[in-house]
Amino acid sequence: MSFNLKGASEVLKSLDKVHVEYGVEMDTLLTPHDFSMLNKTEATSSSKSWPVYIKLTNRKVYGADLVLNATGVTPSCSIEFKGETQIELAKDMGIIIDTEMRSNIPDVYAAGDVVNTSKWTDTEYWYQMRLWSQAKQMGAYAAKCMHKHTSQSSISPVSLSYTPPIDMDICFELFSHVTQFFGFKVVLLGLYNGQGLQSSEYTVHLRYTPGKEYTRVIVRDGCVVGAVLIGDTDLEETFENLILNKLCISHIEDQLLDPDIDIEDYFD
Repeated sequence: MSFNLKGASEVLKSLDKVHVEYGVEMDTLLTPHDFSMLNKTEATSSSKSWPVYIKLTNRKVYGADLVLNATGVTPSCSIEFKGETQIELAKDMGIIIDTEMRSNIPDVYAAGDVVNTSKWTDTEYWYQMRLWSQAKQMGAYAAKCMHKHTSQSSISPVSLSYTPPIDMDICFELFSHVTQFFGFKVVLLGLYNGQGLQSSEYTVHLRYTPGKEYTRVIVRDGCVVGAVLIGDTDLEETFENLILNKLCISHIEDQLLDPDIDIEDYFD
């Protein structure tokens, strides 16, 4: 099945003009009854009736069919240390850490949304996205690193002439995130949106069953590098193995998402 994919700019040509309110936050969600009781001097988007309304902190009110409140994450590090040395921050104000969760200050570790992992260079299919799942994984790995470093420091200095690096946790080999959206299971794996790749470097394979599932797979040089799985596809383990093992799927690439072919038979 082929799909005609268009960018947002083309889709918006058939829609009303998009309006953006800057420097505001959501103040209150309103029902149609709440809206009818508002002071009529407050600005509104239109006289049309809507199932829900949103009041912003600038006192403007907009009607909508659906309100999605998405909150971003910005690192907030205002720690000050005594002495000349201060903690090193990236441009996004995240604490720069090495692959063993250490900052530039001895015995100061960091994990979660507050860190910046730009120094992690050996993570081909993993990248930082400030999610609670990554924060949990980083916290556990930081504890492991702190324990290892503490154990090493208690050893005689003579034996510390070489201290082997700590192996990165397996969870940092592949970006993965599982969540629920509108009742559907959503699995994101690897470079699921072609992150860091030029559009000419990869191909996209799609399978879509309305109301049931959506599968999108990113293939580069005959190997799967990312996938989006929505619904009960039961393909997450298969594609996880394909990405990590860098198995060539060129011989069945055209049938990769054929529902009549069980690809687990090929790669399990």
